[in-house]
This record gives sequence, C-alpha cells and structure tokens, in this order.
Amino acid sequence: MKKTFAAFFVLPVLFFFSCTACSLPFGEENSPSELTILSWNVQNIFDDVADGSEYDEFNPDNGEWNSDLFYKRLNRIEEVLNVTLEEFPQIFLLQEVENLNALDILNQNILKGHFSWQVLLENDESSVHTAVLSEIPITSVTTVETGYYGLYKLRPITEIHFDLGGTELIIFNNHWKSKSGGSAATESGRIQSSAVLVERIGKLLSENADRLIIAAGDFNENHDEYKKTGRNYQTALMTEIESVPEEWTDSLYVTSKGRNCSFSNEKLILYSPWYDVSSSGSYAYKSQWSKIDHFFLWKTLFDDRAYEYDSFKLIKDSLLLNDYNYPARWDSLTEEGYSDHLPVLLKLMNNDL
Repeated sequence: MKKTFAAFFVLPVLFFFSCTACSLPFGEENSPSELTILSWNVQNIFDDVADGSEYDEFNPDNGEWNSDLFYKRLNRIEEVLNVTLEEFPQIFLLQEVENLNALDILNQNILKGHFSWQVLLENDESSVHTAVLSEIPITSVTTVETGYYGLYKLRPITEIHFDLGGTELIIFNNHWKSKSGGSAATESGRIQSSAVLVERIGKLLSENADRLIIAAGDFNENHDEYKKTGRNYQTALMTEIESVPEEWTDSLYVTSKGRNCSFSNEKLILYSPWYDVSSSGSYAYKSQWSKIDHFFLWKTLFDDRAYEYDSFKLIKDSLLLNDYNYPARWDSLTEEGYSDHLPVLLKLMNNDL
C-alpha cells in the first residue's frame, strides 16, 4: 500500500501526521543491516499543471513549459538513481519539488512505485518544497515553521520520524535561505532557520539524549562558512573550534569528530561528514565550489550501538557534470542538464546485526 502524507497549512506550531489506515510490521526483525540516505536539491521540479504559484519559466500557461519537459526532468532523476548508484537509496530526501502531484508522478509513474512512503507538506506561500521518498516506514511528520525574512516566508523544515525495526530515526529535511542578494545581507535569514533547528533538536535531546538524529538538505552555506567570510560576521553554520561570543547559540556548530557532538547551554554541535572527503563541493557559482548540501549527525551515530555512521559520498559522476566539470544545471531552452546541485549519499550500518 502506498502511504502518502500531504497537507496545506501555514501554522507557527508543530503538527504531526500518522500513516493512513494500515498495519505496520514494526519489530527488530525488520531492522535493515545498512541504511542509505540520499539528499539532492533537484532544481525546481514543477509539474505540468498551471496553479499560479510557479516560477515563470515553469508555468504551462506561458507556453514554455509542458508535459514533455516535465517528464524529461523526472526521467533524468531516474537516470541518475540508476546510473550513479549501486541501488536505490532507502531514504531519498529532495529539495525544490513543487507539490505532491509532482512527487507522486515521480514515484508512481517514473520509479514504478519503488518507494512505499512519500511525504511533501505543501503550503501556499512557497513555490517549491522539501520532499521525502522512503522504503523505511514513517511514523510521523512535522512541519517546523521558520518564520519570515522581511516579507518573505522562509521555507519550513520538515521533521520525519522513521521506524528502523523498533529503533527511531529522526531526520530534518532543510532548504535554507539562498545567498541571492549577497551572503552577508541574507545571513540573518539562514541564522533564523538555524536557530529554529537548534531549538527543536535541543528539545528532542533534552527529552532523550539517546535519539538518532540527522539534519540534512540544502543549507545554502558551507560548514566552515564563518572562516570563508573572513570571520567578519556571525554565520548560521559555525565550526566548533572558532572562538566566538557565547551568545551566538542560534548558530549550528559543526565538528570533525563525531564524539565531540554535544548540546549544552543551548549550544548544539553536530558532526559534518564533509571532513571525511576531499571533494571540492556540491554546488558551484561563478566557477567557485561550495559545500552547501549537508548531513549533520548527532553523537549517537558514533557510540558503537545500533546504527552507526559508515560513509559519506558526493555523487560527482560525469553524467551530472557539464563540459567545465561543474554541475550540469537544467536549462529549459536547450532541454539539457540535471540540476545545479550534486547529490550527497550517507550510509549507516547496524552494529546489532
């Protein structure tokens, strides 16, 4: 049975969803021995239905966007999954999907219903949303509102609870404010999102510090952003080794050592796998690479119990690159390309099996 989560709402509170009428086979016997999670900003996947919220380039009423182009985009996603990966990920986190219709067509028509669970929480103030396709049962979904940046509504964070055969995994799917308008000028928007994420994860850890927690998605800045900006102003992502004012607890701090993760005095430190790879980045702007697509992990994924961090990989296959070896972004005029971001893949192993 396909399990679908969908909603239209704009609420400054947490709101939970449970699965539709079904019997879920939870239990240790259903614990996967390994878990793969793919996160990818797929660059503006819009369906072929005009509903007034599209970007002009993807509005079918303008005559430039149509069903053929829509399905070509979806087929490109399938191609990437089939060509660049040994097998489909068990959890697929997407950013920049227009609506549940586009996600449903991707999963049911293009991927032949491969994923039993699909999640996209729609709201009428966003043109694109975060989404999830999963083989792993989902027990609840939460939208975590991040407020406004001036008159602009920041994209909410999606909180998803998975059942790994009796073990709960919580993933936050993020798509933070872009740097359009300038890095420094827009930093407050990203800090606002980081503050909400830190507060929510902090609450969960205060209730149970043994939770398995991952924050993932397109954060639109590097894990070492503060250093890259010349340490001239507070950034939403900060490395733990930086000497900064104690009151900067609304930033998310990252570490190169999983066992250094902590939450104290409202300051949250999570592990970044980017320290494990030598790749230049997942996104390029004006020929400059950036590491803005992330997985941030809590310390329970490094304690030699149950699920443990195994590996992190940037999917930098030639299929996804242009002639200059940068991400081959989709271009509607030429009908070529994939996305302006490269996917990132996380692998966890179950030590109990």
